[in-house]
Parts: sequence; C-alpha cells; structure tokens
Amino acid sequence: MSLNAERSYKMKLRDVENAFKYRRIPYPKRSVELIALLAISCTFFLFMHTNKLNSRLKEMEVKLQPSEFSALGLTGNHISGHDAGKHDDINTLHGTYNYLKSTGQLWRLNPKFLNNTRFHTRNILFFNRVPKTGSETLIELMVRLGEKNGFQNERAPFSKPIGMYWPMERQKQEVTRIMDLQSNYAFVYVEHMNYMNIRPFHYPQPIYINMIRDPVERVISWFYHVRTPWNSLNMYEITGSFHNRTFYVKSFEECVLTHDPECRYNYGLNYKEDPGDHKRQSLFFCGHSPICEPFNTPGAIARAKQNVERDYSVIGSWEDVNVTLSVLEEYIPRFFKGATELYYEPIKGLAFKKENTNHWKPKISERIKQIIRANFSQEYDFYYFCKQRLYRQYFAINRHLHF
Repeated sequence: MSLNAERSYKMKLRDVENAFKYRRIPYPKRSVELIALLAISCTFFLFMHTNKLNSRLKEMEVKLQPSEFSALGLTGNHISGHDAGKHDDINTLHGTYNYLKSTGQLWRLNPKFLNNTRFHTRNILFFNRVPKTGSETLIELMVRLGEKNGFQNERAPFSKPIGMYWPMERQKQEVTRIMDLQSNYAFVYVEHMNYMNIRPFHYPQPIYINMIRDPVERVISWFYHVRTPWNSLNMYEITGSFHNRTFYVKSFEECVLTHDPECRYNYGLNYKEDPGDHKRQSLFFCGHSPICEPFNTPGAIARAKQNVERDYSVIGSWEDVNVTLSVLEEYIPRFFKGATELYYEPIKGLAFKKENTNHWKPKISERIKQIIRANFSQEYDFYYFCKQRLYRQYFAINRHLHF
C-alpha cells in the first residue's frame, strides 16, 4: 500500500471513530417523559421518607432527651436486665462503685454536672412526696433544719386528695397557689402530688426533691397503712364512714392469691379512676399526662426518667441513709446543711426512725413478693435508675472511697 493510500485509510478510520464517539442517539419522546417521571417519583419518595424519619427522630428525642446524667454513660437502661448480673449486683452502692471504676467512669464524675440545684432561680424547695417512702421522717428533719438554717415549711393538709391527673388549668392554679405562699424567706412546700412542670406558667424554677423505696415493699406498706387505726380515724373525719370488717381483716397474701382487685397489678391497666392509686411510685415523677396512666409501661417510665434527670436535684432513699443525707447536704446546702448531724443527734435523732413505724404490718413471705415482682419490671427499672443516680452523686463528692 502506498504512503498516500495508507494516510487516506487512517483518516477514514479516524472519521469513523469520531462518528461513534460524538454520535447523538435520538430517544423517543415517551421514553424521555418516563425517565423524568421516575426522577420526580424518586425525589418525592426520598423527601417523604426523610420527613418521616425526621419526625420519628424528634419523637425519640422527646422520649429520651439525653442529659448530662446519661452523657456520663450510666443510666437505669444501660445496666439493668442481663448486664446487671455481670457486675457484682450493680444496683447496690458497692456494685455501682465497681461498675463505674471498671468502666473508667468513676473519675469523670463531676458534682457540678450532677446537680440540678444550679438551675433554680428562687429558694423554693418542692417535695412532691411519694406515699410510704419515709416522707414523714424527711418532713420532720426539714422542720428542725428550718429552725437552724432559716427557712419556712408548708405542707398540704391531710384532708386534701392526692394530686393526680390534673388538667393544665388545675396545674396552673396549684402552682400559683404554692408560689403565693412564699414570703421573702427560703421556703419548703410538701404535698402528695404528681410532678408538675411549671415552665409553661412562667414561674421561677424550684428545687425538686423526693424519696423512693423498693416498689413491692412500698405497696405492702401502703396496704397495711390504710388499715391502721390512726389512718382509719383520719379518713372517718374526712369521709364520715369506715370500711367494712372484711376490708380490715384481709391479709396481703390472701389478697394476692385470690386476685383481689386491690392487689391486681396488670401490665397496661389504667388506674385513673382509682383515687387511692398507690401501686407505682413512678407516677409521682411522670406527671399528669395520659402517657403516665397505664401501669408498668415503658412510656410512663421513660417520661418519669426524663423529668428526674432534667428537674430533680436529689431523689433519696432511707434504704441508703448516709448516702442520702450526704448528697442532700452537698447538693442543696441552703436547706440541708447539718442534716446528718441532726439526724444522728443522740436525743432527738432517734425519733426520726420510730415515729412513723407501722407495727401492725406482719412479715410477708418471699414467695408472695416474688409473685408480684414479676409485674413490676418497669417500676424496678425506674427504682434502680434513681438509686444509681443517687450513688453517682455520692461518688462524685467522695472519690477517695475504696470498697
């Protein structure tokens, strides 16, 4: 092949390559419309899916709402259930200490970030006490501390019904009434009522405290408390009548084994119509919302935990006397300075332990307790959550402790 012929062949080959490289392939009009429709559909689907996901995330944020407490990595959910058996009885003071130490969290505890007292804007302490948790003992202690530390004490009368399931208007009336009681002095208010969030009413943020107790032991205590002579006389003055004889001779064990409505603890059961609903202490931390009404449900417990972490300075327990008194003194010194010394005062101190003891309550067998504990799973989760929170507050101010 000659040189010119070879050059001509290469030019033709290049033209063919360019033709394929830059060719325009015509598409039918309907195909273009189909592709555009698919693109729009995909975009709309992604938008709807993202919007739904965003809504779900917001719901979870409301339910969980992590705070400085959960940021430390130790909450009731994190170390309950199957994990509890791995850490030397995690729900005890000793077990919680070992867990925090083994996971490296002990040295990160900081009293500043474990104390909601710093968020209060006025010296008002609000104790919405849970029945049968030793609240009378704490009230008496605060009365005597008021004389030493210069603050006033007010409490609702015995005749006032326990505050449950109030609508927003009623809550506003109660908050206004309580706030109007305060003069220029530091002030404590005590009443059996569900937690109230006062932020929507634009009042100063008070210091919230409360007490807790083993859920089953508390239920048993309430059962026999309402059958004591002194409580019956008090109720007679209010209602003008007594219960029948069957009510007073009924035993707790009989009540449980015969599935008596008074001792029935069914998951999700709504006790809203029961004015003596003392089957769960979480209700006093959950509030007045409909989510709080069903018994032993995750939603009610999640709301109660959220309120505790956000607003309560201290939730103590007489099951851990020294821990509770130490934390109250350290985290709320304006009201509880000298609490431990006064509690153990040789003459007056003994009265705290004896004045509210119910000698009419018999010993209940462990078998009966085990039967009903199974129905208090969520209540125990909340109970241990509060206890572990108390222990963390204690370790934050006592890091030198060694077990």
